[in-house]
Amino acid sequence: MIGSIRKHSKWLWAIVVTAVIASFVIWSDARGGRTSFDLAGGDFGKLYGRPITRDQLLKARTAAAVDDALRGGRSRGASADNERQVAELMVLQAKVKELGIQVSDEAVGKYLRENFKDPNTGTFNYDAFVQNLLQRTRIDEGTFLEHIRQQVAIQHLVETIGASSRLVTPREVEADYRRDNERWVTKAALFSVSNRLASITAKPEDLSKFYSNRIAFYRIPERSVLVYVRFDATNYLAEAEAIIAKEPGFTNRLEEFYKQRGADAFRDENDKVLSKEAALRKIRDEASTQGALGLARQSAVRFNDELGSLTNVTGSSFAMTAAKLKVPLRSTTPFRAGERIMGLESVQALPQRVAGLNAETPYTEPLDGDGFVVIPMLQTKLPAEIPSFETVRERVAQDYKMDRARAAAREAGEKFQATATAGLASGKRFADIASAEKVSSVNIPEFTASAQNVAGLDSRLNLYLVRNAATSTKPNGVSRYTESTDGGFVLYLEKKAPVSDDAVKQALPAALTEARQQRRMSVFQSWFSSEFQKSGAMAAKSSATGTGVPPVQ
Repeated sequence: MIGSIRKHSKWLWAIVVTAVIASFVIWSDARGGRTSFDLAGGDFGKLYGRPITRDQLLKARTAAAVDDALRGGRSRGASADNERQVAELMVLQAKVKELGIQVSDEAVGKYLRENFKDPNTGTFNYDAFVQNLLQRTRIDEGTFLEHIRQQVAIQHLVETIGASSRLVTPREVEADYRRDNERWVTKAALFSVSNRLASITAKPEDLSKFYSNRIAFYRIPERSVLVYVRFDATNYLAEAEAIIAKEPGFTNRLEEFYKQRGADAFRDENDKVLSKEAALRKIRDEASTQGALGLARQSAVRFNDELGSLTNVTGSSFAMTAAKLKVPLRSTTPFRAGERIMGLESVQALPQRVAGLNAETPYTEPLDGDGFVVIPMLQTKLPAEIPSFETVRERVAQDYKMDRARAAAREAGEKFQATATAGLASGKRFADIASAEKVSSVNIPEFTASAQNVAGLDSRLNLYLVRNAATSTKPNGVSRYTESTDGGFVLYLEKKAPVSDDAVKQALPAALTEARQQRRMSVFQSWFSSEFQKSGAMAAKSSATGTGVPPVQ
């Protein structure tokens, strides 16, 4: 693999760099009539055992591109998500056709009014919207309306398949609503680890035994050290700007890009529309930055090609190449497998690529970081080792104290839980029991079984753990001791306050609608998952990709 990259990297990267420098600004065109891909091939795979036509594939790809544009996407080519979306759209469109679903103009109009109205005024100016859409995305009115018609048809498909959602009864929803919205009134007795640390003493023999019993925990795994060269885009910014200055017609292309996107597309950090001059300056700056990054890649390729000309690349020859090309040589601190590599965190693929380096393949091809390009080489691997007790004595002492303090908190919590259970059974109040036992307790703001956050919840408590403890506790009872970040707690559930009948009556219509929508989507998703597998759509996608049908631009 790397040998092939070394062999061809010069012309591969030259194409990339030339494209960046020559055009700088690229915008996508989602209209089906203007595409850069080749549909000359005739075999696009099969869907439900039948050959996929060119129109089927193009219709699905166009729908995916329009959807991406309407959501504000900036797709630049193939991706696994894009291909999956296209395959799913082909299946949906095929089922719409099979079931004979027709969409009226009235249904399209209603969808537009409901989904594209101005959030401030509640009105929908169709002509202004279509004109703005054309300026921003180059999607014409016909393509847009066809996409909306498809969306409405798919909604009808969901309604048809998910018809069983109507079987959800008001009684079921009412029971669920009452259960999910009853108010839980609780208190918590807290048992802190940090408050117990000062009282823990560590004898030398205790520390030695603690270390011996957990020696595997202190083992230092194998670590790697990289040496690398880095090409920062900022070092090439002046050169990129000089190239732009010499590029004929570049200013005209900026103007055209600004006009095509529309003034509304260019905003400052406060989301205010930029003036035309500021917008053009922003576009030019972005072009310079991209051009500088392209030139950095070009320098990285030269370094990579220089290495590729060597018979055997070693640490010494890597350093000599860096000296020859006057590139500073850097090295990393030791790091473990899968660990972030300090200084190179933004190189997303680096940990995986480093894992495959060895004496035969000691370095990678140029990799992109955030504003730079890097070529790393494996310098050495440090073997795993067991540190001596003396070298980790301080850490062992801290771990020992934390372990003993946590055990003490657990013991106190479990003892209190037993005492509180007996006390409540004999008619005592929880607050009095906690006071007598000199245990710190806090009131918890009322919450429900469905609560995702509780305002005013003590920072030492975790809502998820509190909710779980309350679920398994009976009113006027206490939970088992629950471990938390700084020790643990015992929860007292005073009562579960029911929802009023008036509140249930008022909320039931909306709750019933939501429950039926959820059931409808659940039924539909289950059905579609099965249909998607039966359709062979992903196999069709692979076939289409193999026949030279690239994604929508």
